[in-house]
Amino acid sequence: MRADALTNAQVESSLGMSDLQTHDQPVMGESSSLSALLALCAHYMNDDDLALIREAYEVASAAHAGVKRRSGEPFIEHPIAVAAILAELALDAQGIAAALLHDTVEDTAVTLDTLRARFGPTIAAIVDGVTKFDAVEAPKGDGEIAPVEQAPDGTIDAQAVRARKLREQAETVRKLFLAMVADPRIVLLKLADRLHNMRTMSAQTPAKREQKSRETLDLYAPLAGRIGVHVFQSELEELAFSFLMPDEYENTVKRLAAEAAKRARWAERMRERMAHELLASGIAAAVNWRIKRPYRAYLETQETGMDVAQIHDVIAFRILVSSQEQCYAALGIIHRLWHPYLERIRDYIAGPKINGYRSLHTAVFALDGRLAQMHIRTHAMHIATQHGIATRWLERAESGERGPVTSALWMAHLPEWVGQLGRWQDELRLSASEFVDALRGEVFEDQIFVFTPKGDVRELPMGATVLDLAYQIHSDIGGHATGAVIQRNGPQGVLISREVGLDYTLKTGDIARVLTNLDATPQPSWLTIVGTRTARERINRSLRNQQRATSATPLGEPTRPLPLRHPSGRLAQVQLARCCFPCPGDAILGVADRGSGITIHRTCCRTLRMALDRRIARGAAHAIGVQVRWEQIPAMPYRMAFAIYGQDHQGLMHEVSACVAQLGLNVYRSVAIAHQDRYKAAILLTLDMLPITRREQVTRRLRSVQGVTQVERDQRNGCENTLR
Repeated sequence: MRADALTNAQVESSLGMSDLQTHDQPVMGESSSLSALLALCAHYMNDDDLALIREAYEVASAAHAGVKRRSGEPFIEHPIAVAAILAELALDAQGIAAALLHDTVEDTAVTLDTLRARFGPTIAAIVDGVTKFDAVEAPKGDGEIAPVEQAPDGTIDAQAVRARKLREQAETVRKLFLAMVADPRIVLLKLADRLHNMRTMSAQTPAKREQKSRETLDLYAPLAGRIGVHVFQSELEELAFSFLMPDEYENTVKRLAAEAAKRARWAERMRERMAHELLASGIAAAVNWRIKRPYRAYLETQETGMDVAQIHDVIAFRILVSSQEQCYAALGIIHRLWHPYLERIRDYIAGPKINGYRSLHTAVFALDGRLAQMHIRTHAMHIATQHGIATRWLERAESGERGPVTSALWMAHLPEWVGQLGRWQDELRLSASEFVDALRGEVFEDQIFVFTPKGDVRELPMGATVLDLAYQIHSDIGGHATGAVIQRNGPQGVLISREVGLDYTLKTGDIARVLTNLDATPQPSWLTIVGTRTARERINRSLRNQQRATSATPLGEPTRPLPLRHPSGRLAQVQLARCCFPCPGDAILGVADRGSGITIHRTCCRTLRMALDRRIARGAAHAIGVQVRWEQIPAMPYRMAFAIYGQDHQGLMHEVSACVAQLGLNVYRSVAIAHQDRYKAAILLTLDMLPITRREQVTRRLRSVQGVTQVERDQRNGCENTLR
């Protein structure tokens, strides 16, 4: 909401020192929310810090004066609430001041230059980092509104408006993530902003709730998890889940509550027994238990086809001790009490997760023969588990440390993938949409962890191959890779080695030594093997260099063909045929319609041939197909049919559907056929693919579903030269 009623003179006056009360005096009529914020800050800030907070509040309050949120409350209550969320993490005074000011540049007449002059470059940079990117909008003259995209006939071009909106959103996301490399307070502020918006989302329209909730599950909740701020991630997931699927949410909450009530007495017996045995061994431990979060429980039921009651960690126990040594001692004591389930033992203390998570995990056959999940960690590890990168500020507040936060404080604790964002930008020169695509596919997607022979841990997206790993290590290694030697633990714990090709799909726990040969060079077929954008871009670069080197004359960059035009001469309004599902890369032909429309078919399409034949017989116009190349067609969603074959088992369709949902794709049509006597199944699935969707990633993810043995594109729809 832009405070247009606030004139520039009023803004400048509101920013003038003469019109502000001195910082050491209380503000008359101070709101209860501001008082609560200042009380939170007073626990760990000095008087100078509190003065900065008051000053930021006064500027923000003047800038947002008279503006209300959709709920009816004054707009200033939103930045105060965001600041309070961050104060609970003990964020420093600059971060809290930026939170109070974070909407001023975007929604009021206050400028970044004004903030920079008043509060310094650091606070201005944080505010700028969370301000929406609008540079892709058409330039505006004095008081002139940017023109709306129009079609040649003068009507509003809805497709162009949607495309522009997507570009703006992609630019905003890219700006946020690249700014995070410079200062993680930017992303903490953005997450707190989204969290408060989700807490108050019930005041919004249903369409807005759905849009923001999907965006939250797609980007912001995974981001919170990747920087380890699980207190944000959990609440964001639950709120988005409750708005997107209210019935499923309510049902899952009820099922979890019923399980908690049913198992509470058993859980208390377990807690008391562990606390007693640990104390008897000299370990004073805090033992508690928790019920699984509704969103995570729902996902697991969808992926496995199991009921909530069957989830192995629907209840999990936490054992918090004082030292790392006590963690391992506690693990030994618990394993003496109950027989461990060896497949569930994980040591994330010796080998932390990429977001810094540290804990020992085990599962034991406990009282009454029930399987019990245990998480053992120190109190400090638990705080870090909940708050991730924000732990650095909590530790400073606890120790009483004062002064500005230096980059050295947090640079050493940034996850490795944050630095990767900068490398993408510098090396690959990705567009905004490509950047967001890479972000979803390589940062937020389920990850695997592979070891090098030296013991280094490499994190890759699920489905990554040996060739992806080779390019992640170094471009030269990728360019000369021939395969790898993979080592894994055998049944008796002995390492088993085998040599694999470049297309081997890596698994968590693999120890991989990439094999190279100087005579090996990138081949076009390599593009079908890799899944990461880094590898694909480097292969493409090498192939272009090879082509230039072998050409008799230097090759310039290929020129983009002119946009497709209707035979009438007007710019074509393109749509993809629904009879044959043409996809980028197919041989295609256009059928000109009335007006300026052209429908794109695959050249093999029966409907295409019949339509043109009828026009020829009638002597109708546009009886000859329009020659068209994919480069002439604007990027747009398309449909692709997949044939999925595998071993039939209960929950197979659930697992396939969950896989598609995780990819963020919509199912247009599905048909499942089961041969129960032979335990075989075939699923014909037609998906709505986005222009940025990587087909090979979809295929690999579908192949990873348990029981699936083969996935291929089904090209039979409407095609006259393929047999059904």
